Amino acid sequence: MRAWDVRVQRGDAGRFMKEQVAAAREAGVELLVLRGDLVFGRDHISAGVLHARRAIDEKRNSSESLAMEALLYISGERQLASAIKKMSVGPSTTEVVVAQLTKGGFDAGEGWTEVPPVRAYIDARALAAFGITEAELSTVPEARRGELVLEKVASVDITKR
Repeated sequence: MRAWDVRVQRGDAGRFMKEQVAAAREAGVELLVLRGDLVFGRDHISAGVLHARRAIDEKRNSSESLAMEALLYISGERQLASAIKKMSVGPSTTEVVVAQLTKGGFDAGEGWTEVPPVRAYIDARALAAFGITEAELSTVPEARRGELVLEKVASVDITKR
């Protein structure tokens, strides 16, 4: 799994997503394009993909594609419609994450940077938008906030049953 941060102009994220998904499909690669402000590092995406692959292997998947199943886990949501609403790029999106989920000939674009394992700073407002409560935030030091995201990803296995 590879992932990149990409800056796009306001209003261009939808077009960008369609272009990247089409290019990936042509290369035989599964790709996700996500709101960058709600991706808390490569570990966040990797955990979602790991859980999605396991769900597919164990025939517990809610979706027919790896990309959509991974989106469910990455979002920390129980329902696919909620996951799409939460993590999809929109007209105001300027920070995008492109995640290559399968091997193949897909190359990063110019100016793309690799997503770090964990973001250096994880904003409490972004965590709140992700669904992490103040009570949950109070249980960990600021440097370990990313672990709350991984916990939420893992909890999808329990909540989607």
